[in-house]
Amino acid sequence: MPDINCCQICGEAAPPVEGYCGEIVGYRLVRDPWAAAPSFLDGNIHFSCLEGSDKRESFFDEFTHLVQAGHEEIDSLDGSLPRLTRMGLGMSQVFSGAECHIFQSGVSDRWMVVKKNGPWFALGYPQLQEIADGSLPNSPADVTRYRLPVDPGSRVAELSLPELLTALGVEERYATVANLAHVEYRFVDYYPPKRLLDYVAQAPLPLPEEACAFLAKHAETYVPVTFDDEEGV
Repeated sequence: MPDINCCQICGEAAPPVEGYCGEIVGYRLVRDPWAAAPSFLDGNIHFSCLEGSDKRESFFDEFTHLVQAGHEEIDSLDGSLPRLTRMGLGMSQVFSGAECHIFQSGVSDRWMVVKKNGPWFALGYPQLQEIADGSLPNSPADVTRYRLPVDPGSRVAELSLPELLTALGVEERYATVANLAHVEYRFVDYYPPKRLLDYVAQAPLPLPEEACAFLAKHAETYVPVTFDDEEGV
């Protein structure tokens, strides 16, 4: 089985940073276009790998179907019975542009921007307000736990995000050092026996200009529904 902590496309280390590397959890039952045999995606994906992949269109079709789907049955991997039950995000498409589609939840203040070359961005009402103010939205300052493929040693608490990615050999999978300088990275904790790193990486989300233009106008008339969080993808 592929390591869920590694990029499901290139196989290298893939610590999640919103806007640069995302996670698809196995229970979402998103079919894996990169697997040699039929399987469901379960793990992290570098957005740079996704953008450069010849399977990105297949992923876009599968992912955007999940975003819009509700409670549905799908075929098992080998076609045998019983069929599998999948719960999509139940969002409705509100925008289609040259670079991306935008979907909106009907029960909470949540949006999903999905670029046609693959990367996705989950937004809440705080991010919509930032867009309305004319700035790129920032990802939430949530703590992420990641199992490192190697032990970076006792200096792990002192490493910046570019230094950490360099130590893992994947700095080129994310962004230039100049771009990463805008990510507010903070070390939280490290458990050496299992190489578990807890960190916060709050990043400006690199949304397409057309998405920002639509959402800024959308925010002018939008009435908040709820501030309850939906379960992540």
